[in-house]
Amino acid sequence: MVLPTRIRRLALIAAGVPLAATMTTMMLASPVAAAPSANAALVRPASTVHHYRTVVRHLRVRKAPHTAAPVVHVLGAAGTRVSVTCFAVGSSVNGDRIWYHIVAPAAGFVAGFYLNTGRDPAAGIPACFRHPHGHVFHTLAHGLRVRTAPRTTATTIVRLGPAGTKVAVNCFVVGKPVFGDSVWYHIVRPARGFVAGFYLDTGHDPAAGIRPC
Repeated sequence: MVLPTRIRRLALIAAGVPLAATMTTMMLASPVAAAPSANAALVRPASTVHHYRTVVRHLRVRKAPHTAAPVVHVLGAAGTRVSVTCFAVGSSVNGDRIWYHIVAPAAGFVAGFYLNTGRDPAAGIPACFRHPHGHVFHTLAHGLRVRTAPRTTATTIVRLGPAGTKVAVNCFVVGKPVFGDSVWYHIVRPARGFVAGFYLDTGHDPAAGIRPC
């Protein structure tokens, strides 16, 4: 498993990085592979926005979800309120590959590592990019277990590869909670079985458009 974001941030504080003194406890935030490909479709920003605050001063707002993208704005003090519409998978910032599209106080992408979301991707935030082949998500942890039933004591069928592995989901069930998330998904690729929703980049559970099993 990957190192929880909360621990990584505390390590940065100890090293002298100017993170905010008070932060939401992180549960898991180490997500996934590369930035969306040209085959992905941009989702229209949601009409409902979610509000978070920055945990560093002078956070850069970028044109795309990666650290090499042009800077379109620089935010002010730590604690600046931002309005989030969706999340995307981009370049890694201290192990966290989730970026958020914001519409206020500027429009663009900011690294999730520097927002007080609690976990990345934050619950209830939709993905900015839709995979062209249906309900395909990415794992958020290395070696995610695919199980015979939706509980942590069920037999492991196989362990998936690195964080960012693509899985094809066909339905969801309510099972044993994992860090408070009771939704499990039945996947059909690259193996058949159940995986905990907490470890997929669904944005919220159950994911929109996924039917009950």
